[in-house]
Amino acid sequence: MRHLHDRRGLHGDDRWEPESPDGVYDWEATGQGRHGPGSQASVGSSLTIGRSLSGVRVLDLSRLLPGPYATWVLSTMGAEVLKVEDPGMGDYARVAPPHIGPVSAFFHVMNRGKRSVVIDLKKDEGRGLLLRLVRDVDIVFEQFRPGVLDRLGLTYEALRQARPDIILCSLSGYGQDGPLAAKAGHDINYQALAGTLWLGGLENQRPPVPAIPFADLCGSLHAVSAIVAALLQRERTGEGAWLDLAMADCIAAVAAPSVAGWTQDGQDAPGRGEGVLNGGIAQYDTYETKDGGYLAVGALEPKFFALFAGLAGHPEWMEVPPVPGPHQASLRASVRRVVADKTRDEWVELLEGVDCCVSPVLNPAEAARHPQFAARSLARVAGESSGPGCWVDSPLGPEVEGPAPTQGQHTDEVLKEWGFTPEDVADLRARGVVG
Repeated sequence: MRHLHDRRGLHGDDRWEPESPDGVYDWEATGQGRHGPGSQASVGSSLTIGRSLSGVRVLDLSRLLPGPYATWVLSTMGAEVLKVEDPGMGDYARVAPPHIGPVSAFFHVMNRGKRSVVIDLKKDEGRGLLLRLVRDVDIVFEQFRPGVLDRLGLTYEALRQARPDIILCSLSGYGQDGPLAAKAGHDINYQALAGTLWLGGLENQRPPVPAIPFADLCGSLHAVSAIVAALLQRERTGEGAWLDLAMADCIAAVAAPSVAGWTQDGQDAPGRGEGVLNGGIAQYDTYETKDGGYLAVGALEPKFFALFAGLAGHPEWMEVPPVPGPHQASLRASVRRVVADKTRDEWVELLEGVDCCVSPVLNPAEAARHPQFAARSLARVAGESSGPGCWVDSPLGPEVEGPAPTQGQHTDEVLKEWGFTPEDVADLRARGVVG
């Protein structure tokens, strides 16, 4: 993250509490709400984390995954998020599968509790309207390619003129400078550049496509950290900031421990699938069960692997040290044969009460219903659905209430709060400035 500039102060408004339209969608919690009665976390700092950004307003110009996920995390900390969408299709995550009825589950997860305002930023009046909103917000979050804000006339300097202490967070694929700054990309491209895509899979096989867009999400969470730090700095110094974050940078930084042993020319590096944590040892691997399920064995420490070996009836497994090498092949083959003799659920029953770092591999629907997440009030299910309607709340604090907004649902409401009359709004809408 590059800290591009500084300016001034923090303001506090009463936090907007989102309204949830009755009877629109049946979003049920599986638990009693975050840190419910009887929870150890129902007292103390865990409750305050979820509202620590109360009074902070975020103007979110981003779409798809990285930016909306970051601003959703901010909203779970109490920030009010105003989602600015264009008058066309808006955030095209709205049409991303899977759907629950008319609602994209993908879009809903990242936009719960936000308010949506439609503004045409290609019109001079639309840009002027946005700058008027900037006067009363703390953070502007954007995910355009470098140069787009310049072409729109919404540079950091222009935002500072509207509010001198504004915090602008720019999250892009490759950052504001460098030879790839203007290049398009997605998560797989950032991981390819950072070397993390290469680390997956086995030697002489193509790198697998990541099931989770880690580069995107690393960018999201680094952006949240940078914003919270910028707010703290502004509280102390009265200065705002322009935060330049690149998703390629963020995934490379997160991978630092995994590549720490590499020399610049790679001569001393382990091959793909040959490291301790990426398939190089039998004590840390996945194994197929009799019914086509899987067990995840993470028994790195001898005390844990000894318990698993004893349970399996093969104490001789302990003769193989947990270090990569040719000696791992026979151990892996033996563990594979033993695990394949029982179903996944039979292993779960056998492992009950045995603390050996061996777990069943669950699919997302199973995970959403696991007693551990229910006890933590973390996972939710949409109505009676067991399909795409499962998601997870933030572990930082209370869940964000209310469904994701429809496009432009709060345009009139927000503009009224900013001092526009109904006649003003009707005129702006008639001229295509807002929607």
